[in-house]
Amino acid sequence: MPALTVVVVVYNIPREAPRTLFSLSADYQRDIDPEEYEIIVVDNGSSPPFDPRVLDGLQGNFRLLRIDDAPASPAHAANRGLAAARGAVVGLLIDGARLVTPGLLHYALLGANSHPKAVVASLGWYLGGDLQGAAAEAGYNQAREDALLSSIDWPTDGYRLFDIGTLDESSVDGWMAPISETNTLFMRRQLWDLLGGLDERFDAAGGGLVNLDIYRRALQLDGADPVVLLGEASFHQLHGGVSTNAGQSQQLDNWDRWHSQYRQLRSVDWTWVPRRSPATLIGRLPAEAMSRFVHSAISPVRADVHPLGPAFDQGTWSPTPVARPADPVTAGLVDLAHMELRRGRPGAAGAVARFARHRDPDNHELRRLMSLTANHVRFEPDDAHRAVALARAHQIVGDLAGATAHFRKALDRQPGLVDAHVGLSELRMPAEHYLVWLQRLYDLLAPATALEIGIYHGQSLALHRPPTVVIGVDPQPLVAQPLQTETHIFTQTSDAFFASQRLDALLGGRPLSVGFIDGLHLFEQALRDFMNLEAHCGPESTILIHDTVPLDEPTQRREMDTVFHTGDVWRTVLCLRKYRPGLQMFTIATPPTGLTVVTGLDPSSRLLEAHYDEYVNEFLSIPFVAIENDLSRALNVVAADLPSVERLLGERRSTRS
Repeated sequence: MPALTVVVVVYNIPREAPRTLFSLSADYQRDIDPEEYEIIVVDNGSSPPFDPRVLDGLQGNFRLLRIDDAPASPAHAANRGLAAARGAVVGLLIDGARLVTPGLLHYALLGANSHPKAVVASLGWYLGGDLQGAAAEAGYNQAREDALLSSIDWPTDGYRLFDIGTLDESSVDGWMAPISETNTLFMRRQLWDLLGGLDERFDAAGGGLVNLDIYRRALQLDGADPVVLLGEASFHQLHGGVSTNAGQSQQLDNWDRWHSQYRQLRSVDWTWVPRRSPATLIGRLPAEAMSRFVHSAISPVRADVHPLGPAFDQGTWSPTPVARPADPVTAGLVDLAHMELRRGRPGAAGAVARFARHRDPDNHELRRLMSLTANHVRFEPDDAHRAVALARAHQIVGDLAGATAHFRKALDRQPGLVDAHVGLSELRMPAEHYLVWLQRLYDLLAPATALEIGIYHGQSLALHRPPTVVIGVDPQPLVAQPLQTETHIFTQTSDAFFASQRLDALLGGRPLSVGFIDGLHLFEQALRDFMNLEAHCGPESTILIHDTVPLDEPTQRREMDTVFHTGDVWRTVLCLRKYRPGLQMFTIATPPTGLTVVTGLDPSSRLLEAHYDEYVNEFLSIPFVAIENDLSRALNVVAADLPSVERLLGERRSTRS
């Protein structure tokens, strides 16, 4: 006597049935002896009849039953097969158009024998990249399905079906959540007998809700133990069936009719199958199914399904909300570790947690973070991003020397790493970002008009408020910020803009209130922009110059070798201090690269224009090393302190027209 019988109902599926039966044969199934099981094929009145020669080429024990005067529902055919079964464990594929995975029968038999009342199921999938009814409406057909199967070289490795499959409506949340039905239901014979098989009163074509009904009734048996086969599944082939392959609107109509019959037979509405206890998972998880398993666990479809807990945080991988440490330093380190986790750098997160643990060894969240990341710290490369994270950790605890060393270590490992350059700039000038200072200056100056050279994403343009009229000049602007006031943007170089004399028309005879230079990072261009702006200014005007405080020699080179790049704009400050001593100039120490403020402007001065080439050649000959160790004096750098800046600005305020 076989240990297992599998009943397969077929109806008018001459293309699909041979593949389904091959997937159940001993040529395909793994870890089960051919003599351990039998397959009973029940032809539910196919026209023409199912060809028995299909079975001749299959390895294993196959039997064929034929029902000539068959009802439209497969329920009767399924019961005929169940009655003929000889196995102690009996499985049912009520839809014979389903390919199964290679370990299905081995693990189904194991699962059914794991408990006297085990109810064993596998998940249902569709072949193709969508729910099959929707896919068919979009042109998915049998030829495309054949091509899909060929693309994975099926049946060489049946687990590759996961590569071309989509979870069906019964199994939307995968292995970690309840399912509504299964097309591979396995139980001991005694349970089938106790249930009385399928209820043949479900007489609609395709069976209506008969398959959902039998699974629900099985799970409601006293002592029923739900078992779900991990990494095994059935995959529905496209064949024009009345249920799974109906169009989306037809499926809704079908459901209304079938649910009405269910309510009539059971006197209640059908609801999702309840579970009295979590399902036992039996099987193995092949690599092809791993991503689907993880995705279903962390991103369930149904709002009431929480495989990892209702408060699970994917970013910190925590099942419960994380309590922020009371100690502000520890809290800062925990925040940093969380940020590294969210960025997908667990090794860096673990390195920060390990560093923090030395000062707070009993903190629960640090222990939890280490448990998640300890092996990442051990086996991942100790890369530049980890060095940056540790630099930030040293910065949080006030160890500036340690922070500097780790930022430099990061640059040794990955020259040009922006995060490391930014970190070093913040250590050197520990103040608010230059955009914060731009906002403060615009608030203090209250300009009637403003012109910005170099606008990029528009962060600085967005700082202006009405009634300021703003002009932006950039040959390739990528404005991604909402602008708050009247703004004119010219997509051209600053030289072309000034040559066009458009500014005169826009100002209407008024002086320009504020100019901001943040374009090409080249001394000669910044100097030329200054000359052109000053010519349109008045005695109350202000010109601001960004990127005047270089970080180091590589980032101030004229060629842009690093993303973090100031170029040699610093030479502009030296030139103006030497040849225009009447200007009032100071540079605010704001990260990342300083902000120079120039007042006392003289629009009538032509000194720079007259000696432009001479001055450019003179200052291009000055190497950065000449001022590298004396930047504060050379560039007149002042602390980023609002009262001090207000004092330096004095009473020079732009007035609105």
